[in-house]
Amino acid sequence: MQRFGKLVSLLILPLIVGIVYSSLKSYIYNETPIWTFEVSLFLYGSFFMLGSAYCHLEKKHVAVDVLSHYLPPKWKRILAIFSEAVVLFVALTIIWVSVPGAWRSTLMRERSTHQTPFNPEVWWYRWIIPISCALISWQAFKDMLALILGRPEKNGGEAS
Repeated sequence: MQRFGKLVSLLILPLIVGIVYSSLKSYIYNETPIWTFEVSLFLYGSFFMLGSAYCHLEKKHVAVDVLSHYLPPKWKRILAIFSEAVVLFVALTIIWVSVPGAWRSTLMRERSTHQTPFNPEVWWYRWIIPISCALISWQAFKDMLALILGRPEKNGGEAS
């Protein structure tokens, strides 16, 4: 999973290249390439969604520690289990809602709705959300199980 997360982080590089290319072409030739908007949308969306699973693995997400800072260890653990349960519930709900749409999109080989001359297929992009949520839910389940069983937490997602 860590190797996958590092590969996902590299999606930012073609995104930067595409945006810089589009900006330069627009500035120099007063003409924007037809593909840059949708490609940047696909790259950033994939980067964000798949990167969120990696972020959860590495424990690099934003957390509000105001309450847990003052709790005894037992209640910190209970709060952490509850937090992971909420993440798991939300991720599973998003999977439940997004898979039928992704499946329909795949069956009809859906194309972009932005109505540009580029008009790429987007059915594959609809699968990014359920795949990302599956990765997040798997990590949340593993973290919650480790908290319930009282296993010590390893830094940087080494347990995965």
